[in-house]
Amino acid sequence: MELRPMRSWIHHSRGKVLRQAGAGRDALPDLHEDMITRQGFEGRDSHLYRRNEPTNWKRVQDDADHLDFDGQLLEPADLTDADGGPIRLLHNPDVSIWVSRRSANMTYSARNADGDELYFVHEGTGTFYTEFGPIPYEPGDYVLVPKGVTYRIRPAGPVNYFMIVESIEELGFADIGSHGRRAPFDPALLYVPTPKLDELGDGRNEDGEWPVRIKSRGEYNSAFYDFDPIDVEGWKGDLFPFKINIRDFRTIMSDRIHLMPSAYAIFATPSFLVGNMLPRPFESAPDSEPFPPYHRNMDYDEFTFFHRGTAMSLPIPLGSISLVPRGLHHGIPAEVMENFKKTMKPGDHLDMAIIIVDTLRPLIPTPEVQATRRRGQHYSQVGRKDQAVTTND
Repeated sequence: MELRPMRSWIHHSRGKVLRQAGAGRDALPDLHEDMITRQGFEGRDSHLYRRNEPTNWKRVQDDADHLDFDGQLLEPADLTDADGGPIRLLHNPDVSIWVSRRSANMTYSARNADGDELYFVHEGTGTFYTEFGPIPYEPGDYVLVPKGVTYRIRPAGPVNYFMIVESIEELGFADIGSHGRRAPFDPALLYVPTPKLDELGDGRNEDGEWPVRIKSRGEYNSAFYDFDPIDVEGWKGDLFPFKINIRDFRTIMSDRIHLMPSAYAIFATPSFLVGNMLPRPFESAPDSEPFPPYHRNMDYDEFTFFHRGTAMSLPIPLGSISLVPRGLHHGIPAEVMENFKKTMKPGDHLDMAIIIVDTLRPLIPTPEVQATRRRGQHYSQVGRKDQAVTTND
């Protein structure tokens, strides 16, 4: 027997509920709104109205807990060694998330034969030199390097921080509905490179050769040249590297209802999406809610990288990394929400910039990122001193 299409499922309502989910919560002041969703935010869902906060558990087993990491403690090999590379943080068969903190020019060119690489620039300026031409980078840039493209990075200074999403599937732009061809960004704003061979000159090893480090089936091997492999004088086609900055992403907003994170998606494959939650005005209609309900995402893990700003007065250090596993509640504590609402003024803005990656298959943390783990500092646990974590032994 086949499952009926989503649109044919019948909506039901029982007991004490809001007339409109996500709006007018003052009508049920003693209850907490809790959302359970399928297919991220695109499938069937229900809102439950509970007496107690679902994030206020007494204790949780370690493998189920929210994971919170200090991204400033990560030390990839390229932080101190020009010949080094990034460090892997989390992975599944579809996607891997890495961090690079390259402090000096690459002594080799790179070519990934396993998948596309999407760099997000958290800190630093410099240039990606690709076969298609140079791409200058600055904080807030996404730089997409398609599978098989040869490139190397020349930082302008020693302080750089890249979050890298490596996708086995071809990474394209997310489809977020019928908003027209210029929303949430105009494709004309993509920076597409033009060859400039006179700007090259690095990438040689101590033997005077130009190595190309090729990643294939998870292993690295090199081919060596007597000439610079980035020697292209022209190109044409529809496969090319490019960049776009988050300042050119015009967030879709609503004054009356809080939009779910899928509205902020910019890149996607069938297995995951990449989005950016960026500064925007809070909803200001009389019965609107500036905060999402508590949430259980039943089909996706939720990864976040905190780029800049503040999170509604919550003290989240820049470069923080978190993972919410599917099935566990997350959400802003009620006390934090109430205190923030009391101080809100007309025209107040959400000023955080967070990069999100939602994955269909569970993400597995590596020992390297687990070594930077912080306990009880995920935003869902702020102020909850009495919560405990137990092991699964």
